[in-house]
Amino acid sequence: MTLFEAHIDAIENAAKAALWVCFIATFVLLLTGHVNMSMAIVIAVVWISRATLYHIKETRARWDDKAAEEGELRREQRHANRERELLLQIRRLQRPEGRGDGSSVGGP
Repeated sequence: MTLFEAHIDAIENAAKAALWVCFIATFVLLLTGHVNMSMAIVIAVVWISRATLYHIKETRARWDDKAAEEGELRREQRHANRERELLLQIRRLQRPEGRGDGSSVGGP
C-alpha cells in the first residue's frame, strides 16, 4: 500500500478544501481586478486538486472492483466446499457399515 493509499481520506479532504478555497479566491481575485501571478497560482492549485480528486476516485473504484472480485471468489469457494462436503456425506451414507461379523446393515 502506497503512502497515497494509506492516507487517502486525509488527502481527499485536503484536496476538497483546497479546491473550494481556490475556487472562491478565483472569484475574489477576478472581482477585485488582481489578475496576476496570484491568479495563475490559484488556477494551478484548482487543477491539481481536481486531478488529485480524480485519482482518488479511480483508486477507490479499483478497490471496489477488487473487493467485488474477492467476494465472488469467496462465494465460489464456499459453494465448491459445500458441494465437496455433500458428496462426502453421500458417499459415507452409501457405504455399507460393517457390524464386525461380516454382515452389512439390512442383511438377513
